[in-house]
Amino acid sequence: MQNRTVVALGVAALSVVGGVFVFDVFFAAEASTQAVDTPLPEGAVVLSEGRFEGKAGHDVSGRVQLVELDGEHYLRFVDYDQEQGPDVFVYLTPAEDPDTGAEIAAGRRILVDGGADGGESTVEGTFLQRIPGDVDPADYRGVGVWCDRFRTPFGAATLR
Repeated sequence: MQNRTVVALGVAALSVVGGVFVFDVFFAAEASTQAVDTPLPEGAVVLSEGRFEGKAGHDVSGRVQLVELDGEHYLRFVDYDQEQGPDVFVYLTPAEDPDTGAEIAAGRRILVDGGADGGESTVEGTFLQRIPGDVDPADYRGVGVWCDRFRTPFGAATLR
């Protein structure tokens, strides 16, 4: 697997000002993706898992597992791949299929180690992400991939 850099440029609106068409640019972002391949550690127990589905026209694929290892909990992303965008984060949520702002707000943001800008979801492949110790995994049923900037879902997985 190799690293790749994604450059994104979007247009929010086309308007007419004084008879001239004006394009309003809403973002210009560069996100570096890191691809990794981390096997399931010996002694790890898979408590639940789900398959990602893209949302709102975005591509997210792979699986996610809720794993317990040595008394700590992790999300294990398996063959994870997502369309890149600005301010895209992973959320552990009580909702099984989180795709609304309210369902994401009820959840907990999980910063991805090695992700761009201190935890964005830019790591792809198979990897483990530790869940903070104050999170009780029994309270959560889904994993959402959410763009904070534009308040839109990129993908979700139901943990079963």
